[in-house]
Order: sequence, then structure tokens, then C-alpha cells
Amino acid sequence: TQAESCGKCVPCRVGTRKMLNILTRISHGHAQPADLDRLLNLCATVGTASLCGLGQTAPNPVLTTLRYFKDEYIAHIEHHHCPAGACHMDKATATSSAPLTHRTPLAAAEEVRA
Repeated sequence: TQAESCGKCVPCRVGTRKMLNILTRISHGHAQPADLDRLLNLCATVGTASLCGLGQTAPNPVLTTLRYFKDEYIAHIEHHHCPAGACHMDKATATSSAPLTHRTPLAAAEEVRA
């Protein structure tokens, strides 16, 4: 969604990029507990302050997953573990600056089909 922003309004242009950065940190095991609050506040700002439908609805998938799968977010942040097995995190590298491999949901689905 971030790449689809037209860039006219700051909440959508910058907010979706910041949302993506936080979600990437979470999926790589580099997030802090405060990032969940930042993400929720950012979603509220982007959704209410954006001028277009894209910015107004971009937070919806994040808010829905936080509502129904918050325990998985917490597992990523506090335990550096992905309960779904989609993110490959190693406890030793999750706190270092070493690059981590990340398998996207699309890649996981393609592996299942193969």
C-alpha cells in the first residue's frame, strides 16, 4: 500500500512508510514493546488525517491483525519467535545488526502450492 500513495498528503505518504517500517522491524525481531503503541497511534493518525481512500483504509489490515492476533505480535517482539512460522528469526541474531531472512505470506503460500 505504501508504494501506491500518490504523495499529496503527508499522513498517507509518510504515515504508511512509517507503518511499513514498524511492521518490518516486528517481523524481523527488531521491534520494542513501545512499537505496538506507536503503530496504533500511527494507524489512528493515518486513518483520520489522510485525504484519500487509500490513506483512510490503509491502517485497517494492521488494526484487524492487532485486534485478533496481538499475541503473535507480542511473540515477535518479546520472544523473537513467529508462531505462524512465516518469519525466520534467530534469537542470537534478532538483537544484532545481522540481516535476517524473512519469508513473506505470499512466498509461504507458493511453497504450499508447489
